[in-house]
Amino acid sequence: MAPDLLLAAVDLVLVVLVVRCGGALAVRLGEPRIAGEMVGAILVGPTILGGRIEDVVDGARSAGIVGDLFPPLAVDVLTSVGALGMILCMLLVGLTIDAQPMSRRAGTILALALPVIASTGLIALFAASWLEHDGGWKGPLATNVTFMLALAAALAAHGVPIAARILEERGLLRSEAGAAVIASGACVTTLALIVSGVAIRGSDRAAAAELAVIVAGVVLLVAIVAPLARSRRMRLSPRIAVAVLLAIALGAGAGGKAVIGSVLIGPLIVGIAVRNAGHAAIFLEARLGAIVRGALLPAFLAVAALHVNLRELGLGAIGPVAALIATVVVAKWVATYLSARVVGFDRPQSRATAGLLQCGGIMTVAISLDVLHAGIITTRTHALLTLAGLVTTLVAGPLLAASGLAQGAGDAAADDVAAAAATLAS
Repeated sequence: MAPDLLLAAVDLVLVVLVVRCGGALAVRLGEPRIAGEMVGAILVGPTILGGRIEDVVDGARSAGIVGDLFPPLAVDVLTSVGALGMILCMLLVGLTIDAQPMSRRAGTILALALPVIASTGLIALFAASWLEHDGGWKGPLATNVTFMLALAAALAAHGVPIAARILEERGLLRSEAGAAVIASGACVTTLALIVSGVAIRGSDRAAAAELAVIVAGVVLLVAIVAPLARSRRMRLSPRIAVAVLLAIALGAGAGGKAVIGSVLIGPLIVGIAVRNAGHAAIFLEARLGAIVRGALLPAFLAVAALHVNLRELGLGAIGPVAALIATVVVAKWVATYLSARVVGFDRPQSRATAGLLQCGGIMTVAISLDVLHAGIITTRTHALLTLAGLVTTLVAGPLLAASGLAQGAGDAAADDVAAAAATLAS
């Protein structure tokens, strides 16, 4: 057991280093860090190394170089660390979402979010039919409906933290278009997570009943967590408040896994509930942000990549897969651009919003991995969706740059940091 534990530790360090190197290279090339990290994760998977990993949904056993490098215990360790990373990541993502402006501009947000859901749902309807006819894409436990819902959820999902990072780098996070992207992306991702959960639970009446349970759970979570947002008022130290929030987030992740088959939505709701919480929220981001993004998320990406073998797509599928991903990009852009114009955005704002609402990134991969483990899709479809998440992330930055939207207040991020430091020091 000791040698296996040592190899698991070495594997964890290896994947973190490779993934972070990929992210650093992407930044130097002007691309989002997460895109390079996704590529780095693929480098340590079967796409490059060859072989298979044990306990993949289709029952394949470990084999080849990747099987030797990542034995079952190492995969278990990476899976546990990656799950923890995603729970904490969704908590931190929730902290970037301000619910009050969302409630005041619900019409605009829905006008931007619903076309994304509708367009990807329509694409998923046709894609599911094609993929089922082609064979090798639909999982052993999937029905026609659950397969289509899984595709729609993964293709619609939005990488909110990636979009926020791109906007912040360009001084646009506080612009009208930037706020619309974050709020609409959060709405799209929440709906996508719920749809994927319904698919995992079977998409029948029981799943609809469980959806009602989720809504009730959301209300309960907000009622419990929101008071903790003001830890000073409750006379809690930030460390105690953060410990309680982490416990609630972990419990929400475990509860979501039991109810809808996903650990993602519960921690997201907890984060939204404590947004603008002041002391505890700032302390949480300051203490956990670097650890989550620097070590835990690379482990999650590695787990996802261990199930990705882009060779499974096959030469014959390259054309149709490229056409499908291109259709997703174009449909999302056109639907969002037209909606943004309808709600009153000018052309540059509309182009910027449409470009950034492309970004699937890690959320597309996370949902794909959930439905893969549920037996709804195969590893071949997971490869397709991972590629879609990567491509939509890569095009988001250039589309924003081509929008012509002028930079906003470049000092906004610095003001936030100064305010956070002052709060912690006081």
